[in-house]
Amino acid sequence: MWSNLKLVYQQNKQGFHFILKMVAIYAILSALYHWGLSPYTSIDSGLINIIIAQSEWILSGLGYELMSNSSQTQFLMGIQGSSGVIIGGPCDGLSLFILYATFILSFKGVWWMKGLSIAVGVTIIHSLNVLRVTALALIVVYAPDQLDFHHSYTFTLFVYGIVFLLWMWRIKIYQWIKK
Repeated sequence: MWSNLKLVYQQNKQGFHFILKMVAIYAILSALYHWGLSPYTSIDSGLINIIIAQSEWILSGLGYELMSNSSQTQFLMGIQGSSGVIIGGPCDGLSLFILYATFILSFKGVWWMKGLSIAVGVTIIHSLNVLRVTALALIVVYAPDQLDFHHSYTFTLFVYGIVFLLWMWRIKIYQWIKK
């Protein structure tokens, strides 16, 4: 049995190293955020406020009257006359930024290219998240019974699909530059 495992390892050494590197980087970045940054900073609330401001800007641009800000529910936003949507910490995209950056940092390549890929990818992921929150605010108005489905499935599949395409894009660019 051990000889079979050793053979599998030898045949897939690069893949195993990549996965171990990715798990280690993800664990370090997640730990840094959860135990180092999150308790002592307002990263999540700052990011949520940016998402709300940008989503409200889009909705205003589309001609919608917005809910007035309420001190009772800090991260509530939406269209006047609706129940609105509450944006929580898990919805700010930060964990997805970390996941995306982990893959980029784990992959081979020069550091400037990794930095550029992370900056572009995080910007795209954030923009998609703003569009997602905007769409959820519209869904609350026009199809409130479908909010849970779209929040849980439609947008999750869409955003993770785009993240996967960003990873593939990074791999293709690396292969092109390497030639």
